[in-house]
Amino acid sequence: MQNTTHSLENAYAECRRMATHYENFPVGSVLIPKALRHHFFALYAFMRTADDFADLPFRSAQERCALLDDWRSKLQSMLDGREPEHPVFIALANTITERHLPTAPLFKLLEAFDFDAKGDVHFQTFDDLRWYTARSADPVGELVLALFGHKDQHLIALSNEICTGLQLLNFIQDIKEDLENERYYFPKDDWEVFQITPSSNPDINKLSLLSLFELKRVEAMIDRGSSLPELVGGRLGFELRAVIHSARRLIQKIQNTGGNSFQIRQTLTKRERLFVLLQSMLVRASKS
Repeated sequence: MQNTTHSLENAYAECRRMATHYENFPVGSVLIPKALRHHFFALYAFMRTADDFADLPFRSAQERCALLDDWRSKLQSMLDGREPEHPVFIALANTITERHLPTAPLFKLLEAFDFDAKGDVHFQTFDDLRWYTARSADPVGELVLALFGHKDQHLIALSNEICTGLQLLNFIQDIKEDLENERYYFPKDDWEVFQITPSSNPDINKLSLLSLFELKRVEAMIDRGSSLPELVGGRLGFELRAVIHSARRLIQKIQNTGGNSFQIRQTLTKRERLFVLLQSMLVRASKS
């Protein structure tokens, strides 16, 4: 899978353009070594494009899945050794080769996007939900670890706890929008415990209790993964520490509202993001 230097540079430039077009990516980019940033852009562009296919408005589930099937075919073709033509895959092929990345996480991500594209978001049990997050969230952490040269299964297991915990936290933040769009991410078993029937007009008090219950699950997962920053060290450890501090602060903010994420979507202010960054730096300094 050889490409000319010019085409490879153009491919990475396109991935960077895609990333910076969507958002101020990557979060904490100052902490990502310059030599790795183009690899982050390649992975992000692959995921972002697939995510867009899964969420395309005014397209049927069949059409969205067809686009994802084509994206999967391009990935498989690239891995089979055929010269990619799409700039994302030109860049991605080089990133996989240079950083010795596992490819199974890429296919897992596409499974999650397929699930989203079909639009039938229901889970009976937490194990069912965990099947989804093992494909939608955990592969991202595994790929980031691999970019930094970490492939130990223990580290991946800790990363999985953090990644799934963060995704559950995002579900709590977005519960109003998800219910309005008939996306029910929390397990039916949990809804039934609080005697709630999923709808766009729920009992706010009961829904708040459900959110507090799910927050306890998030806290436990973040706690179980919290040793990861010290184990990987360096810039990645610093960034992971900041992520964990941010998650804990956001959990606290939601708890302070009594779990009412339906009427009040909690986020971190710029001042609070600065606080958690400084807190991460102080923790690192205290261990030096």
